[in-house]
Amino acid sequence: MRYGSLILIAACACLAHSTFGATPPDDLLLPKAQAKRFDISYEVNDEAQPIERIELWYTFDEGSTWQLYGVDQDRVSPMTFCAPQEGLCGVYFVVSNAAGPSSDVPSKDTDPHIWVFVDYTLPIAQVHPPELVYRPANYRVAQISWTAVDANLPSRPIDLSYRLLPDGEWTDIRHRLPNSGRYDWRVPVDVVGQAMLRMTVADRGGNRVHCSSSEFSFDAAPAVPPVQGLGHELAGNGERGITVRERKRARELLQKGRWHVLRNEQELAASRFRDALALDPQLTEALVKLGGCMYSLRRYSESASAFDLALQQMPTDRDALDGYARTLVALKNYDAAETKLLSIVEYNPNDVEAWLHLGDVSIYRGNEIGARDYYTKAMTLRPEAEAIVAKARSRLEDLPSLRRRYNDQNE
Repeated sequence: MRYGSLILIAACACLAHSTFGATPPDDLLLPKAQAKRFDISYEVNDEAQPIERIELWYTFDEGSTWQLYGVDQDRVSPMTFCAPQEGLCGVYFVVSNAAGPSSDVPSKDTDPHIWVFVDYTLPIAQVHPPELVYRPANYRVAQISWTAVDANLPSRPIDLSYRLLPDGEWTDIRHRLPNSGRYDWRVPVDVVGQAMLRMTVADRGGNRVHCSSSEFSFDAAPAVPPVQGLGHELAGNGERGITVRERKRARELLQKGRWHVLRNEQELAASRFRDALALDPQLTEALVKLGGCMYSLRRYSESASAFDLALQQMPTDRDALDGYARTLVALKNYDAAETKLLSIVEYNPNDVEAWLHLGDVSIYRGNEIGARDYYTKAMTLRPEAEAIVAKARSRLEDLPSLRRRYNDQNE
């Protein structure tokens, strides 16, 4: 009896080179095996007949070492392979006839005839009902949290969707999210009522697991949403029209505020930015700059309000996301800080400074494994960013002591 799915390979008595080469192909191109036992088909040139022996060799360390699996006793394709473990597997055939073997047995750095990703374990996944948070400007954010565990998860394994009960269809929220355990979703205004969330987790082997949350309610946003601090001061300013003269004056005040920032006159700069926003509340840069001033003055709640308003106007603003993350770190809200930084790398995966800061936040959260992964990305994604590469390398080398210092500071 044959097992699993067929993985096709062309092997012949004179074959000496890999189908894919020494470098494994992208995951999308890799054959997948979702069972321990599966069949490998092969073909032998007619002129090589009669075949006397067919050996199957395998490697799980990208060719550093090879193991003889066995001999195909009937010398008739396919041959059943029982994988001893999960992971990226290279396969190599040695075919012999009266003239001798097709090649020497594989050794270090021999190219496999084919790569296959073996993964027969389903991910473990759970998604929780979201926490609904009301923001200034009358919108809602669903703070979605989940757990997803698997030894072979890719960098972005998470899909989220929702449906309204009792008979609504599943609607996408976001595809290919990183496994951060948290996503803040701005809920559309028309999504109201009882609902469920669904999460799909896909591992590198092509296994997919769906899980749903328990029922919860998407309440409508209140007529007057709760606002605090700076948000309360600015929330109503956009109701009237803005004249050309006011818009021009607002930009002049923004420029004066920038000048004060350069001179480290944070209070004066903040005053100019507030004056600019009183004239033009949609001046996003003034909100971002004001948030930076409040951060420098250690007035973190006002800093958070300014950055929050800026992101309402421009959700992808890199400076607002980074400033908000720094503010949240100062407030020791590390989970939320990580979410903001992950938004930056979602829009720009090569933002090595954000990866560096993600490593720092992981240290604050006590996650050394995550910190190592983030620092490695910061060090390798853009080698030309020498300053960031040096910082990431230093942190990687000093990772144990960084963790100890943080523990000492928080005892």
